[in-house]
Amino acid sequence: MNPAKWDGSFLRSLFRTPARLGGSEMASLKMTRAVLGGATMLALVCGLAPGPAFAANMTITQGAAHASHTQDNRAHAKLSCAECHAPVCSPTGSRNVVFGALAATGGIAPTWNATARTCSNVYCHGSGPAPVAWTYVYTPVAPTLAVECAMCHGYPPSSHEASSISCNGCHSETVKTDGTIDIACGKHINGTLEFSGGTGGAGCAACHGFPPATGAHVAHFGPTGITAVSYADTSTLEDRFPDATPTSAPAVYAYGCANCHSVIPGNHRNGSVDVKLYEAAAPAGSIKARNATTAAYNATAKTCNGVYCHSSGQASPTFVGTPGWNSGTHLGCTGCHANPPRYASGGAGAATANSHLNMADDGYEYGHFLGLPGPWHTSKHGNNGWGVGEDAAAMTCQTCHYDTTDPANTGPSGFYYLDTTGNYDLGGWLGARCDSCHTVGNAVAPRQGGKVLPLRHVNGRRDVDFDVRNSLPAISWLPGAGNIPTLPMWMTGASPTNPWSPNASFSASGTTASVILGRASYEPATKTCTNVGCHLAQGNTSFVPDVPTGTVPAVPLVWGDPLLYYAPGSDLCNKCHQM
Repeated sequence: MNPAKWDGSFLRSLFRTPARLGGSEMASLKMTRAVLGGATMLALVCGLAPGPAFAANMTITQGAAHASHTQDNRAHAKLSCAECHAPVCSPTGSRNVVFGALAATGGIAPTWNATARTCSNVYCHGSGPAPVAWTYVYTPVAPTLAVECAMCHGYPPSSHEASSISCNGCHSETVKTDGTIDIACGKHINGTLEFSGGTGGAGCAACHGFPPATGAHVAHFGPTGITAVSYADTSTLEDRFPDATPTSAPAVYAYGCANCHSVIPGNHRNGSVDVKLYEAAAPAGSIKARNATTAAYNATAKTCNGVYCHSSGQASPTFVGTPGWNSGTHLGCTGCHANPPRYASGGAGAATANSHLNMADDGYEYGHFLGLPGPWHTSKHGNNGWGVGEDAAAMTCQTCHYDTTDPANTGPSGFYYLDTTGNYDLGGWLGARCDSCHTVGNAVAPRQGGKVLPLRHVNGRRDVDFDVRNSLPAISWLPGAGNIPTLPMWMTGASPTNPWSPNASFSASGTTASVILGRASYEPATKTCTNVGCHLAQGNTSFVPDVPTGTVPAVPLVWGDPLLYYAPGSDLCNKCHQM
């Protein structure tokens, strides 16, 4: 048989009576397909006239949509006939249209209207409800990508931002860098969403890494394995890990993009790198909403000013400038709020109340540092000139901010938090500094910087969480036999007649007092502390000296309460113990 003489009628007769095909005829049929091409042979079999309409740069007209489906074009690689004529394509009988698996991708129900000769709800054409006519005119060389891509799913698809037209950045296996479909790869219209990303990741990492590896990005967002993040995100590490504890959460910060960039998604991928540190639209309660209205980024120096994250942390904070974005500088405690915070106190319970460090009216510094016995007595920590055998536990940031400080940041004791960068010298009579005793090369009292746990640090609150530990391990420098303390906060040479809290304990000699802070609490609204063992009777609901009735403490323990020695009627000493 001479394949060159085969016409459509003859080919159709062969398909209707396949028994007529012997080995040589079948070989010739295969050869004909190879010579004429599958689309032309299909047209012959199905009664369509071959000719110029099947040229490589043709325009599909009435009835000829077969060719655009069965050979490679600008949108997809050639499809199997069974995709529209499942389970098999046969020229015998009526022109059946039964969609295959591809057209129904995602569980949709594609339909064919034989009268109108249109397809609807077909995955291959965007899964839209609008009918795609069989007389659809497809021009292989479209005037623009906007026209060509919009034929099925929009340019960009409606689920994308309007500026998202660099398709290769997220779909590198499907779209070439020039915006045309990678037909050779064969993954466009294949039933799967290929999302490779320009940097091999997903979400933000598809374009620039998440976080970007430039500047101080990693210092501001350090967790790994997180991809689903919105550009308008103002969350913190605590928001991402709400059920975590300070020690179980990642030991890195995790500030959402919009804390430094815009909370308006439309400002993303707009042709510029927008650093917007103040926006009226910032969510209420977010740390961005705490920035100054004048907060700004200096693009020349690459520094930020007026941001809450780099401030004293107060409700109305004092802002500090940041290091240069590319400087690689690692900030310590003094980089934002001083160590300890030393802003002027506005008085007991005031918005600017401060008892970290202040000056009493007699010229002595006072506050929460060094250790017992407290103001006007000077601390016994490290002996401090008190005489043989005298000592006291250190009072550190960990004492009142247990959930913020890193418990692993200890000195030789392996138990007490160690940060020797504290400076308690306000020019007064006391003038204490940690590095006066903690010296370089000192194995017993070394120098060391502080370290925080990020979960509850710089989160928009001033968290007070007392040291909850209720036991004290053996430490080489603790007082000797008869004076060995048993609880974390302790002091030698203590008077048992003072109003110690009920959970205090005394050493065998009866002169070393030990207390725990597990019962202590803090009320942010009134800035009031209760049952803090270090303060003896002050704020202690279990001991009410000289109060005839009731259970209210004789003297409330309020943050920012000034210590006034010379003030008329001052009851200074009696705040903690009776004189």
